[in-house]
Amino acid sequence: MNCVSFCNKTVEAFSGLRSVQSYLELSIAILGPHLADGGNRQNRRNLMTYVVVESCIRCKLTDCVEVCPVDCFHEGPNFLVIDPEECIDCSLCEPECPVNAIYAEEDLPEDQQEFLTLNTELSALWPVITEMKDAPADADQWREVAGKLQYLER
Repeated sequence: MNCVSFCNKTVEAFSGLRSVQSYLELSIAILGPHLADGGNRQNRRNLMTYVVVESCIRCKLTDCVEVCPVDCFHEGPNFLVIDPEECIDCSLCEPECPVNAIYAEEDLPEDQQEFLTLNTELSALWPVITEMKDAPADADQWREVAGKLQYLER
């Protein structure tokens, strides 16, 4: 994603800023390493990422995808993942998730650590999702269910 599309995509998300200059300063602070290296994705992994965990499986609520300024969400049959190479650690998605299925990498619960690997692996296989969709018909039945990894469809 180039700087212009990043700016256009996130102007609403940061509408509380007083000026375009403030917005540009914030964007540079967030993407600084990415911009300084000419977009070399290898050097971006030093940023923290957000991770979608087990509670998303079979719920797949998509409230989070519309606020993402860099289109890092990918959609599978019954689960969403975040591409850690695209995530810029903006934290906009985390409060949008109705089932609290998104964690900062550093805050991942011990029993959810494997989801960092799953997010990385599956984001390379699944298509990007950028718009909210209707929830699966049975999503409410799965909101409080634990131990859903066995139901993950690849």
